[in-house]
Amino acid sequence: MKNYLLINDRLDKLKNEKLSTRKSHLTRLLEQCKEYLNQEAHEEHPPTSITYMGMAAANLSLAYLLTKQEHYLIEAKRWLLTGCRYDVWGYGFLVDVDLSASWLLFGYGLSYNWIGEYLTPEEKQEVLDKLILQGNKMFDYGEENRGNCWSTNYWQNHNWINYTGLLTTAYAIESEYDGAQQWIDVIKDNFEIVFKYMPEDGSNYEGTGYWRYAMNFLLTAADLIKENEGIDYFESAFLKNTFDYRLYQSAPNWEENINFSDVHDRRSSNSISAFYKIASEYNNGHAQWLGNLVKEKFLFREAYQSKIFPGIMPEAFLEYIWYDEEIKEEDPSTLPLTRYFPDLGLAVIRSSWERDAMHFSIKSSAPGGNIQWQKSWELDKEHDWNTRSLTHYHVDFNSFILMGHDSTLAMDEGFHRTSRAKVHNMITVDDTGCVGEKIWNEGTLEDPVLFDLNCKGIYNVWRDVPEEATAGVEDFISENGYTYYVAESNKLYYPEMALTRNARNVIYSEMGYLIMLDELKSKLEHNYTWRLHSEEYAKKIEGTNAYRMKNGKGALNIYPVFPEDLESYVEETVIREIMTPQRPDDVREILLKTLCVENKTKKKDVHFINVLQPESSFTDELLDVKEIKGDEFIGVEIKTGSKVETFIYSETKTIDYCGIKSDANWVSIIKDGDQLIKHAVYQGTHLELNGKEIYKSQSKGHSFVSA
Repeated sequence: MKNYLLINDRLDKLKNEKLSTRKSHLTRLLEQCKEYLNQEAHEEHPPTSITYMGMAAANLSLAYLLTKQEHYLIEAKRWLLTGCRYDVWGYGFLVDVDLSASWLLFGYGLSYNWIGEYLTPEEKQEVLDKLILQGNKMFDYGEENRGNCWSTNYWQNHNWINYTGLLTTAYAIESEYDGAQQWIDVIKDNFEIVFKYMPEDGSNYEGTGYWRYAMNFLLTAADLIKENEGIDYFESAFLKNTFDYRLYQSAPNWEENINFSDVHDRRSSNSISAFYKIASEYNNGHAQWLGNLVKEKFLFREAYQSKIFPGIMPEAFLEYIWYDEEIKEEDPSTLPLTRYFPDLGLAVIRSSWERDAMHFSIKSSAPGGNIQWQKSWELDKEHDWNTRSLTHYHVDFNSFILMGHDSTLAMDEGFHRTSRAKVHNMITVDDTGCVGEKIWNEGTLEDPVLFDLNCKGIYNVWRDVPEEATAGVEDFISENGYTYYVAESNKLYYPEMALTRNARNVIYSEMGYLIMLDELKSKLEHNYTWRLHSEEYAKKIEGTNAYRMKNGKGALNIYPVFPEDLESYVEETVIREIMTPQRPDDVREILLKTLCVENKTKKKDVHFINVLQPESSFTDELLDVKEIKGDEFIGVEIKTGSKVETFIYSETKTIDYCGIKSDANWVSIIKDGDQLIKHAVYQGTHLELNGKEIYKSQSKGHSFVSA
């Protein structure tokens, strides 16, 4: 029996189940194939991406294998032969040697393997010759530019997609073309490095949109290499854990994403096929649950509103192949509400698993993630290479995204080639941020040459950032009703700013709000600006320093507490970007509506304390927020209903306020009347409350206690 790529020896099973366990998947596949019947396959290469053409051939080829209906074979040939008659594969950007070509090598390689025996000898030779020609173009480019292109950008989607497309074709034609073995050998070595150095926590520095764009290719590479070489990359920590990253970067409504880095929109992160493959490989009921949820409820909205091309609809053939009916669904309700991914310094805090839950994400790491930054510098020094392609990674260290009540409350701009600190929810210093932003003084991406270099991963904000310029998480703790996150980023600001500390502290005590403390220190005086971007304007609440932003069903109340001499205002920024050089008329434009809080007079050292309260826009349940200030400490008292939280921070670890005494860096006391509900002590040895010792330790540590 023939061994079909990705299907392997399961073709009879897939055929036998088309009217039983895979009935709905067959319907999905055939509906997708119907879309191709009257769609033009241009005789001349269209002035755009042609990634969809390989997927069309693969869908139609599988439909023919399952049904043996002649019209599917005729259509598969039409889509296969039309593309094979193009002089080149790709338009305007890295023609023949990048994504358009690799998507065709993937889809056409599968199609050739699946229906090659049903082609005429002339058709088969024509397809074979074209696959060899285009495969060698792709392979030769990768070899000739090793160290300075996608062939050694081990952490980037172009590496995985281009080499997986070529690998698929290599296995499809290896019995007919001796040169295919050389391709296979090089690609095997590539993926050995990829899976060795990908972050063990499963996170992806390019964001959830590129996760869905590339994940099917990583899973395909692992599948092909396991079946043909006996090497099991499904045992890699990255693949084992990557669904957790994707799950926790889902918005509470499950349709949308948390759009750190280059995520073109909030509906471009679901891949049913990837979810099914992960479910089947790891008996992951959560992945099965999400795959089914997207298929049954979100499929067409994802297809309609997503900006990632060719999108979710052409993945029908992979959904059919990778679905495993034996995996039992498991919803996420039993999972922890907090999760930390150390490579990106990414922390996630949810208030529940309900649709109207609060969802807060914050991240801080070395550029591109800690592992990539460390290993790429090692490889580059050893080989005189440039293995980092960080165009899709933003200036967003210590930045956060907040959602609640089915609304976006604090947003990320999502896709911006001209990346700057001021368009993220972070602190700017004298109106600027990352050391790499100086590159934009050289020119703009309106220059076609610079735009082309940017698309190649060369001309971007990270180009000249030195090895020592990193950010990172200093601590993450989540236990007994408290979650605490602190990250430091001063090394990623201009050295001439003379910053010595830029630390963001987030304290969540499960009381319905977040406390955010920012520590800024410098040898020079600066204006520090705390920024929060929203879809709608925040409006000042009369008679207070507080602001309220309403957006649909959700609202965010922002209570600036420190600095004492603060001033606040609202500004806006228009971001306009071309999505891809292959579709120059596809322009994305968004408007950031930004609340700014800053110190009125320039100072060396400034502390910000802001309280963020997400709530329904149909209620006006304001917190009673009061500042606390002593000679050696600052803090905030927050009253909601009958409960009061007292949060006190002391740089000198000297806290003495209203009966609260401690040598901690910070403490939190939550009371309901006279009853102590819970308390937290961070980096301290003792805590006294009204003369009563409630915590004592021999060493400075932490104690988070729920009474």
